[in-house]
Amino acid sequence: MYKTILLILFLIVSCLLQHISHELLHIFVGKKIGLSINKIQWFTYHGGTKVFFDGEEQILESDRDIPKEWIYMNLAGIIGTTILAYMFCVLYFLLGVGYLKLFIWELAMIFLLTDSSYALVCSFGNCGDFYLVNKKFNRKNLLRCLSVLIFIFNCTMSFIICKYQ
Repeated sequence: MYKTILLILFLIVSCLLQHISHELLHIFVGKKIGLSINKIQWFTYHGGTKVFFDGEEQILESDRDIPKEWIYMNLAGIIGTTILAYMFCVLYFLLGVGYLKLFIWELAMIFLLTDSSYALVCSFGNCGDFYLVNKKFNRKNLLRCLSVLIFIFNCTMSFIICKYQ
């Protein structure tokens, strides 16, 4: 019973860390490249979080060229959490048996599968973090292929890690 509760606790913490780090990456990159934040709705925007940047409505509705800063900010969450996922995988293999390794395993699983799944949905649904990317480059098939490949790679990584769990 103790291990089950611990696994559930690790799962909840891992999910929260993934979600928060994804949004913090949008915020960090957005601020770094000069975008101003209007407000942030943590965990209250359709069950998730939404960072509202100044001028976002005009960018979303515009048919003109999307500034590269907006593309960088949009991609920051998915790319950043994917890099973190790979770092957790490496850390997992470096750790000895114990609860820390179990926690890192759950972090790796959540980070590997969550944003790669989200990227897959966004690339085919033309929504979310890929909406502006699709609008800017109009290469939906390339983005879809990359999303499928990353999803397959991340699923493979998760199977490899599960094999050693």
